[in-house]
Amino acid sequence: KSGDEYIVRELKALPHMYDSSNLEVSQHFATSEDGTKIPFFMVSKKGLVLDGSNPTLLYGYGGFEISLTPRYISTVGISWLERGGVYVEANIRGGGEYGPDWHQSALKKNRNKCYEDFISVGK
Repeated sequence: KSGDEYIVRELKALPHMYDSSNLEVSQHFATSEDGTKIPFFMVSKKGLVLDGSNPTLLYGYGGFEISLTPRYISTVGISWLERGGVYVEANIRGGGEYGPDWHQSALKKNRNKCYEDFISVGK
């Protein structure tokens, strides 16, 4: 085989702790107070009618250039999503989703931007 070919084989894996095949993840954008587009991920059961009546757990973090992506969280899994709840993860400014400029745009005198971002996703 040439040096450009690799064989990838799973050596070990933990057993699945939760069946996520009935869930869907989608990315959306909200518009913050200053016009900046704020990305967020929404996780819900497949086919769930999202008409504003679903209970929603909104989480956001914008600090230390840490990026958030959808992941399994035990308190959200069985106890929330399977009962018709929606989980939203807001990628507010201060995090690392778009690099150092995104992080620095919510520091010091602009710290209010991360709160405005969170509120815009909640709307």
